[in-house]
Amino acid sequence: MKRLQPHVLDPARCRKEWNEYSALLASKSVLSERRDILPFFKDRQNLSLLICSYFPRIKTPDLFAHEYQIDGDFVADLVVGDSSVQHYLLIEFENGAPDSIFKKRASKATPDWASRFEGAHSQLIDWLWKLEDKRSTGDFLNTFGSRQASFQGLIIVGKDMQLLPQEKARLKWRMNRTMIDSNAIACVSFNELSDDLDHWLKAFYNV
Repeated sequence: MKRLQPHVLDPARCRKEWNEYSALLASKSVLSERRDILPFFKDRQNLSLLICSYFPRIKTPDLFAHEYQIDGDFVADLVVGDSSVQHYLLIEFENGAPDSIFKKRASKATPDWASRFEGAHSQLIDWLWKLEDKRSTGDFLNTFGSRQASFQGLIIVGKDMQLLPQEKARLKWRMNRTMIDSNAIACVSFNELSDDLDHWLKAFYNV
């Protein structure tokens, strides 16, 4: 297994990286996963670490890896974690578009779940399955520090979606009730990510 890289979050540099992220959001109506999102975060280690603040069990993020190969074709876009508590967040980036989560159909009043969202959800399930399959190996222990290491999943998808109340309720209900072998999976848009990162920088680091 690929090793996670140690890194100490630098709040001042993280604020600079957030400013660059805010500019990226403003520059394009749609963000491509491969052309925009993955290269952007790969060059910004501090902002990548800060994403783990969605899960308070990760108190001091100090490990990360972009395009982390769990096994064979199972590659997580980003893994961040806290080596002191052996808790890790698996992050799947998707595209940032208004219809990334729900696809409206002319023949239906209720929109369908978008294929990008369904694909991201399935990928996280596969990652968690493969990590559980490897839990007894020496590679797992060397990488995550404990055979009892725990994991959560985060899907970052969609931009400027303006979801209707019913759509927000559907998404919230699905995320709140989705547990994969006791592992939580959450979902946020790229707009929400920007707002939350900005809040954490102000609240936690006063920058």
